[in-house]
Amino acid sequence: MGVYALEKNDYAELRNDACTSKTKLKDMIRIFKSQGFKVYANRR
Repeated sequence: MGVYALEKNDYAELRNDACTSKTKLKDMIRIFKSQGFKVYANRR
């Protein structure tokens, strides 16, 4: 469970941000989305 990629305009970044809880994952996704990124994440 975690964020594996971010995309914004013509920029994409592969990441390996693992999370231990769904709450932390939701917080991380919310932060990136507030910065204007499209977030790709694995959720269980």
